[in-house]
Parts: sequence; C-alpha cells; structure tokens
Amino acid sequence: MDYSHRITSSASNLTTLSMNQLSKAAVDAADAMAKGVATADAAADAQKAEPPQQPVYVTVIVVLMYTLIIIVAVGGNVLVCYIILSRATMRTVTNLFLLNLAVSDIMKAVICNPFTFVANLILLYWPFGEFMCPFVTYVQVVAVFLSAFTLVAISLDRFVAIVYPLRPKMTRRFFLKIVLFIWFLSLAVPLPTAIISRVEYPDNVTAMCWEGWARDSDKYIYSAIIMMLQYFIPLVIITITSAKIGYIIWLKKTPGEAERDRDRRMASSKRRIMKMIIVVVVIYTVCWLPLHVITLAGDLDPSFYSRPHMNIIWLCAHWLAMSHSCYNPFVYFWMNARFRNSFKKVLNLCHLIKMAPDDDVLFRAVSCDGEMSSTQTGSCRSGKRISTYNGRCLHPQYRL
Repeated sequence: MDYSHRITSSASNLTTLSMNQLSKAAVDAADAMAKGVATADAAADAQKAEPPQQPVYVTVIVVLMYTLIIIVAVGGNVLVCYIILSRATMRTVTNLFLLNLAVSDIMKAVICNPFTFVANLILLYWPFGEFMCPFVTYVQVVAVFLSAFTLVAISLDRFVAIVYPLRPKMTRRFFLKIVLFIWFLSLAVPLPTAIISRVEYPDNVTAMCWEGWARDSDKYIYSAIIMMLQYFIPLVIITITSAKIGYIIWLKKTPGEAERDRDRRMASSKRRIMKMIIVVVVIYTVCWLPLHVITLAGDLDPSFYSRPHMNIIWLCAHWLAMSHSCYNPFVYFWMNARFRNSFKKVLNLCHLIKMAPDDDVLFRAVSCDGEMSSTQTGSCRSGKRISTYNGRCLHPQYRL
C-alpha cells in the first residue's frame, strides 16, 4: 500500500500544511519522469497506473484503529463535558478550560478522523464533493488551534495563580473574554486554508482535495507560520511557565503562604493540578511531534515522501496525532479525584469500583452493609450525621 501515490489529505488534516503533500509529490514525480528524468515508458506507466490496491487485512486494521479512536474520544470527551456542565462544583476556571479542550477533541474525532481514514487510507481519493473539501480542511485546522491555544491559556492561568497568589482570581467575565479570543484566533488564522483548498483532478480522473497554492514559496511560508503558531510557540510558552511554576511549588515557598496545615493542603492541591496539566501537555507534545517533523521534512524535500516505508511511518505518525483526542479523559480520571468520582457516578460504578481512601468523598446512602467500626473505609451520610463503616454504600450520591 503506497500512501505517497494517492493520499488525499496528509499532514494538512491537522497540521494545516499542504493537503495531499504525499499525492502531490507523486504527481510531481510523474511529471518529472515525463520530462525525461526517467524513460518515456516509465513516465507513461506512472501516468496510466491504476490506483494502488491495499490488502484487505490492512484496510480492516486501519478501520479498527481509527474507529477505536473515534469511539473513545467522543465518548470520553462528551462525558467530560457533561461532568463539568452538570455539577456547579466542577465549574472552576481550570475545568472550564478543560471543557474547551474537550470540545476541540470532539471536533477532531468527529470531523478529522472519519474523513481522514475514509479518504486517505481506504478509498485513496476524495469522495465527499467540492464543498466538503475546504470545509473539512478548515474545521480540522480550527480544532487543532483550539487545543494548542487552550493549553497555553491553562498554563498562563496557572502561572498567574501560583506565581502571583495575592492577585484577584480570574472572574467569569474575563474567562469568557479569553475563550472568545481563543476561538477568534482559531477561526481567523486558518482562513487561508479554507480559501485555497479545493478539489483537483491531477490525472483527469481521480479527485484530490488539497491546497492549490499559486507559488510553492507561498505554501512554505504559510506552512511555517502555521506550524510555529500551532506547535512550537505554544510549546515554548508552556515550557517556560511550567518551569517557573514547578520551581515555586516544589522548590520555593510561595510569597504570603505560611507553614500551616491549610496552606500545606493548598500547596498540595496546586501540585496535583499542575502535575495533571503537565501530563496533558506532554501527551500533546509527544503525539504531535512525529507528524510535525514528517511534514516539515516533506516541505523542505518533497522527495522525502517517496522514501522506503514512508507510508508506514506516516500512518503511524498520523494515527498517533489523531489518538491525542482520546487520552485527556483518562488523565483526568487518573489524576483528579473529583473527576474520578464524577466519572464513577455517571457510569454507576460505585458498587464495582472501591473508592480510594484519599478521595475525600462523602456518600449519602440509602443503606450500608457491613458493621460500624473506627476503621474508616468510607463515609455514609444520613441527615446531618456522618458515620464510618466497614462495607460499601448502596445507591450512593457523591457530594464533592
């Protein structure tokens, strides 16, 4: 299976770079062959060749891989949105930013993944019409910018809250302004992608959705700007702010905080939140780095896509980037007690999953089995009386 010959929406799906760079490279190579770089027979063969057929088992594997991403990403991030919106105690500034991040992940899972693996990896041509070509390309790019800019906003919010703890907290009005600004930038920066993306027929038969730049220099400049705004500049900002935050919460006492139990608990809470944010950022960095590197190399040298095993390398890098939309809900469940308990409540898993002792959750239960003792394995609430017990609560309701 040679993706370099007929790929319809390569790295530009989510990195905003030239759509169909792999297929474009193949077409350019065929033109070069026709001009005498290779024999006339080879050129004719290249132009008349039928679309490469991939083995059935490869198609099945690819479909399963991308279908898994879509199901997990949509299910997990919809659950995150529901938990944050349905519980007043979860609507903190950081969690509302995570809500915006979940929306971008849903957009990527619903729009990026289906069109990508159907057009690029199964059909190997663009079957969705002329309108959907610029629309899908544009929305995909917007979704990736939303993720990047939201991560920057989370990092800056934590930076101000921890480095300058005596400043007033962010108001809801100011938060809404930041979110609107993030959406404005995410919608405005990729507009050239929507304008120049179109369906073309390089062999007069096969529909390809790609960016039709008049000059290659324009494409390279735009691609470089997009890559810097989408990946490298956010990564630099996040790295600098995270390093400063880490120095303060792990190595230095925050100004104005004394060595009291309450302050130690607050410092511990800040460290837990910061650890979760760092993990989210690291996952974003690791998932997207390979595809960015491949795309950058392909821009500098189009023949890069024709190298041996490039189809496999690109597929792995693309799948890794697409899979980024799956991981954040698992990170929240693993590293945030409130998210964890809310997940369990929504999924009605209290009777299957034993609560961790440090979850600090109170249960309002209809009944409890087990005998009462001084060993606290949970809390059962009846009216205003809090008692401890050995056993489990039936029909629990969490109070965070």
